[in-house]
Amino acid sequence: MANLWALIMAGGSGERLWPLSRRKHPKQTLRLGYERSLLQVTVDRFRGLVPAARTVIVTTKNQAGIVRRQVPSIPSKNFLVEPASRNTAAAVGLGTALVLQEDPGGVIVVAPADHVIRPAEEFHRAIRKAAALAVDREGLVCFGIRPTYPATGFGYIEPTGGLLPQGGYRVKRFIEKPELAAAKRLIRRPGMAWNSGIFCWRARVIWAAIRQWLPGLYRGLEAIREQWGTSQGRRELSELYRQLPSISIDVGVLERSRHVWVVPAKFQWDDVGSWNSLGFLHGADRQGNVILGSHVGLETEGSIIVGAEGRLVATLGVKDLIVVQSRDATLVCHKNQAQTVRRLVSQLAASSRLRRYL
Repeated sequence: MANLWALIMAGGSGERLWPLSRRKHPKQTLRLGYERSLLQVTVDRFRGLVPAARTVIVTTKNQAGIVRRQVPSIPSKNFLVEPASRNTAAAVGLGTALVLQEDPGGVIVVAPADHVIRPAEEFHRAIRKAAALAVDREGLVCFGIRPTYPATGFGYIEPTGGLLPQGGYRVKRFIEKPELAAAKRLIRRPGMAWNSGIFCWRARVIWAAIRQWLPGLYRGLEAIREQWGTSQGRRELSELYRQLPSISIDVGVLERSRHVWVVPAKFQWDDVGSWNSLGFLHGADRQGNVILGSHVGLETEGSIIVGAEGRLVATLGVKDLIVVQSRDATLVCHKNQAQTVRRLVSQLAASSRLRRYL
């Protein structure tokens, strides 16, 4: 797999993990009870499969400093800094432009920087299958996760046809985040999978797909690519990138193409999309609590408690709560509201007095 590249998207804001996730210290740079951050673990996961020289990281201007410091093994030229957030189609396109310049025959694995996947051996095995399928079929390959509950925060992939020799299926359709009743029906269908947001394809194949389905984005990226590495190119990136359409690679390309396949992944996966994910990361104690930091509790059940360093959290008579301390803010909410923490973040952003807590 000498021409395999890793394209890691490290520009997310992680608003649902506020108050620890901030604009200058976003979710992917948090350790969340581990010795290394989600970003560092993601880069480590590709070790033995993709060298640092073929690892590309796309991030945003306000996160570039901390991202570079956390993964110094990645060559400087492989850090691509977006002047503005323009969603995943633009980020994928920018990274693909670099790969095409360095290795026109390159095969790319696109992975978010903030997911938890284990074991790494199963991840590598799935990548080998996906790369073989992407090369053989000249198509776009997704990684599907077998649903374990009727999730409403994930998209779903419905396969069709028989299993191909490389270990994947053709995609029949994508289903956006469903309501609970629909999710309960979906998980009963054979072969239905969560869309992990991890993809694999030839660089030239995704470039051609962007040209076909997102011509406005393609023209902007081509203009940037033509001036790559020059002072003019840096100005082009800053000026043109802000004008690119903001659309996800899923909606913009994958849901439109008829050349999409899915590889059923056998690894454990979580997108760390809310504080409830700490249960997946660390497990719970006998009372169903997940505790990070110093805590003393009585009659406390089913809760997630995250204490700031050097501070104690004390709870009494609470159930199914999320309590998260940071150096200057504390979140308290019910576990069933974990997905809507971003509403609080929006309220902070709308207030000139409270904006400093973002």
